[in-house]
Amino acid sequence: MAISIEESRPYRKMATTCRTRPVRPKQIVWPKIEPVTLENGKYRMTLLRRDLIDAAARLWQLSYPELYGSPHEFLLDPDQYERWVALWDRWEEDAKSKVYCMAVLEDVASGEVLSGSVLTKFERNLQVEFSFVATLPHLRERRLTDEVRRFARKVAAGSGAEYFTTFCETWHDITQKWCLKGGWKIAGVFPGRFTRWNGDNEEYRGCTVHFYQFTQEALNYVTRPEEWHLAPEVKKVWDVIWEVNGGL
Repeated sequence: MAISIEESRPYRKMATTCRTRPVRPKQIVWPKIEPVTLENGKYRMTLLRRDLIDAAARLWQLSYPELYGSPHEFLLDPDQYERWVALWDRWEEDAKSKVYCMAVLEDVASGEVLSGSVLTKFERNLQVEFSFVATLPHLRERRLTDEVRRFARKVAAGSGAEYFTTFCETWHDITQKWCLKGGWKIAGVFPGRFTRWNGDNEEYRGCTVHFYQFTQEALNYVTRPEEWHLAPEVKKVWDVIWEVNGGL
């Protein structure tokens, strides 16, 4: 059944301070980035393959167990991967249909996944979220995540997205500093954003720091503060964010 909105009107006509464009079909397709070997073939940076699923789940179990009980708990369960994550083995199909894409750093000799990054797409919003990055606990001082983040960035850049978002745990200021150094803009701190495991049979609501970036020509289509209608209290918050970010 077709949607009919001919008689509908926006609550308030906006976009007086930015460009507009016709509504069109939107698609985000994960690009097939070829694997990269590192340190004379010792490591391989690659998109997730089917034979690495168990090792990938093991990575998240050891490195990010806080996901237990959360909306992202599937990363801990290898049986969930084929449903949710794009796999190299069937890339032509999965690149279009799967919501999640995972870049992993593989130890070539052992097949162990040492580090990884998860991207999430919100297709109709032309948005890719840099959702998670993790490294096995005993390797966290080796700077292996640098390669993972570079590879994930290439995937996101080739996806067709025009809006990048990410969030960092408030207990992990290292990733917050990565974002600030990498040119991300602060969106805000979201108290209680996700349920997080606290060991044993305990959980709490963790707080997260959210960031954003515009890509391609997206900024041209973003409404400017001059036409926003903000409550005075919200305006005070935005003025601080604007100052810290140096604009949109």
